[in-house]
Amino acid sequence: MARTKAQLPAGARLADYLTVGYLALRCPLGKVREILSQQGVESQRRRGLPHEVLVYFVLAMVLYANVAYEDVLQLVLEGLRPLLGDAKLTQNTVSKGAISQARARVGVGPLQSLYQEQVRPHGPAGMAGVWYQGLRLMAIDGSTLDMPDEAANAEYFGYPASARGSTAFPRLRFVAMAECGTHTLCYAQPGPYHSSERELARSVLAHADATMLITADRGFYSYDLWQEAQATGAKLLFRLSRSLRLPREEELPDGSYLSTVYSNAEDRKHRRNGIQVRVI
Repeated sequence: MARTKAQLPAGARLADYLTVGYLALRCPLGKVREILSQQGVESQRRRGLPHEVLVYFVLAMVLYANVAYEDVLQLVLEGLRPLLGDAKLTQNTVSKGAISQARARVGVGPLQSLYQEQVRPHGPAGMAGVWYQGLRLMAIDGSTLDMPDEAANAEYFGYPASARGSTAFPRLRFVAMAECGTHTLCYAQPGPYHSSERELARSVLAHADATMLITADRGFYSYDLWQEAQATGAKLLFRLSRSLRLPREEELPDGSYLSTVYSNAEDRKHRRNGIQVRVI
């Protein structure tokens, strides 16, 4: 979906070019080209709009959400010129149509791969909220995002219901694992609006490991999901619904107690396949 014409406030500033340079520092040009090659969408020729430039353009669009495509592209080209080593790139005039066509050729695969490789928990030891008792604090949560009102988005993501039919824009639902100290959203899994957050959380929790303490709200708990999350080695701290049966089996000195959760009533009756939990 093309944007309305807007310009950078007071023109591009040195800080804007430095922002593009920082993107290239955090997401190196060599890594971008490697991913494009792995996906089979590397640029076959250097004329026009190289695909590695397009990747940084998509990243920059997030930072300059209210600026027209052409202005964002020129900013990216200027910022990358020292790395690209091709001054002629900044002299090209690229239309919105050409940008859209190039994005279609590249597709979503390279950006997904870059996100999974580059966006990881990174908070250092000693930073507030990052570590507790030697474990990295992470939180599972979900949210939604409005998508451009286009046929493909409407068909895949769907619309939320409202009192007068449906909303104006298709909406994406996602679940991610957030690093509590830095608020970095890692391992995000998107899906249609009517997706279950619990189901989306399965692929997110697959990235957990024994260095983490993972918190989640009560909507994420299920016996199966808890079992899968435990298998990663991570420590878990979930809120639970009051309707879940948690009999006091062993009192602990701090006021918490041990209990056992089961997959179903039949397993509970025969006390089989239970998972011991500590209730706080």
